[in-house]
Amino acid sequence: MTIEISESNTQQDTERNSSLVVDAIGEGIIKDYERLITEFGLKPLHPLIEKLPSEKRHRFMTRRIMFGHIDFEPVLEKILKNEPFYIMTGIKPSGEYHIGSFTTCLEVIYYQQLNGKVFFCIADFESYAVNGISFSKAREFAIDNLADIIALGLDPSPEKTYIYRQSTEPIVLQYGMIFSNHLTLNTLFATYGQKDHLGDYNAAMIQAADILLPQIKEGPKPTVVPVGADQAPHARITRDLSRKKRFQDALKLKLPSFTFHLLLQGLDGSEKMSKRNPMSYFSMNEAEKEIITKIRNAFTGGRVTREEQRRLGGRPEICRVFNLFKLLMEPSDKALKDREQRCRSGELLCGPCKKDLIEATLQFRKEHLEKKAQALEIAEKIMKETEKKEPKV
Repeated sequence: MTIEISESNTQQDTERNSSLVVDAIGEGIIKDYERLITEFGLKPLHPLIEKLPSEKRHRFMTRRIMFGHIDFEPVLEKILKNEPFYIMTGIKPSGEYHIGSFTTCLEVIYYQQLNGKVFFCIADFESYAVNGISFSKAREFAIDNLADIIALGLDPSPEKTYIYRQSTEPIVLQYGMIFSNHLTLNTLFATYGQKDHLGDYNAAMIQAADILLPQIKEGPKPTVVPVGADQAPHARITRDLSRKKRFQDALKLKLPSFTFHLLLQGLDGSEKMSKRNPMSYFSMNEAEKEIITKIRNAFTGGRVTREEQRRLGGRPEICRVFNLFKLLMEPSDKALKDREQRCRSGELLCGPCKKDLIEATLQFRKEHLEKKAQALEIAEKIMKETEKKEPKV
């Protein structure tokens, strides 16, 4: 039996504990990972990873990018037995798909390759509610985003992936409304803070329906939702809803599992890549010159002078350049460890390290854009299949 520290079966405890989530997560920025683990029901992922054969471990696991989980054991059991399970994920089509979003996508692809079926949500209601993006504009973004994700390796075939839009998927609209009748406003305020529009809370209810869609649509089965650490409130809300007797009696739901990864910090030294801050991230669509400029100006763990860095060594733990190698641009664990050691010893300076990253990134971009060009037609076809009758706003 899995025991979780702060998940609760009572409305009162949910409201009290969720308010702590708001304290620990602000503006999508994690203020205290340790507190997130000890107080909010997350458990360290590494002990479970040890049960996986080495060939089934993703580099995000071995590099501790994926650091925590809620109730991952049922999904792990399916993986070990090579039995099917569900994967729930999605995109908010509010702009270009930038490298800060690659982490989740690569985890989804990993789970898919381990016999999981992907349920992929195009969250156009959320982009309308939170970002004011029209549904027609969201469609354009979604095609471009999907092409990026297919280029990264997602298998979009119907037997492997179910792709839908929130605005045209009856189940999530129906259950988003149903779920809204089973949570108090106090719970929503405590979990998400005070919002200006009811649409923000409606989007949260629809997102809960998204997470439970695989089981509602195709029957109970372990479901994993790979997310950034800032999504802990959604995990709590959805698990609290799915354990309610009314939904257990009607749907026999298995509580969804979640794996959590570290958020990729902004290139400019900010705590999170954000579309509001263009110097904090880049996308594969950007011109080479722009990407080079952003990497050259990236925040590092270097010292004030060359001599000081030779003497004291660099600090890769705070370096945004090293972060990119760790996440995406260095597939070899051995090479990554060597780069870290040379940085800490002072042998490797920031200038040459940035040069290495620029070269790796531009090569990655070149290969990615070639694959993306081939994927655009597939993405357009998928979007046409999701179109029924979208809102005209």
